[in-house]
Amino acid sequence: MQKKEFSSPKYEYSFVGGEKNTFSFQTINRFTYDVTFKPTPYLFDEGSIYSHYTYEFSIILVSNTLEQNPPFDPKIPPTIAAIFTDFYENAVDTITIYICDSSDGRQMTRRRKFDKWFDYFKGESFIKIDAKFKESDGTQYPVSLIIKESNPFRTQIFDEFLNVVSGYNAGK
Repeated sequence: MQKKEFSSPKYEYSFVGGEKNTFSFQTINRFTYDVTFKPTPYLFDEGSIYSHYTYEFSIILVSNTLEQNPPFDPKIPPTIAAIFTDFYENAVDTITIYICDSSDGRQMTRRRKFDKWFDYFKGESFIKIDAKFKESDGTQYPVSLIIKESNPFRTQIFDEFLNVVSGYNAGK
């Protein structure tokens, strides 16, 4: 399989490893980000053949030297895209879940930003399906499931994911 190269400039990053499969990079403005792929076998039924291939994807601002919201940085999307592609390079059956953080009520803004980033790196290699977890108070948590286009179980994975979301949202 040929690795996708990104023509836009990106930041150098390193694989830190650990339980969450952490990658790290620092921006020109000295913001430090960790990109993690935390094993999440509990999303699907434990008996599911997909449970061992499932990871929760997170982008975490670790260090904020300006103590304000980071400004737009055109090197961040290609950096995250390269990290994402690198992670999948060695795990083609990987299933990634991205749940937008809602701690500050900005989950829909994060969803829009992530969708733009995803459009940047998906190419013909990745497929994403979107849904929302709903709480009884009306709060919605956008969630995306991402797999490789070549995953032979993609239809079954999508069906099982939608069943999980529907089961969670039932009665709310």
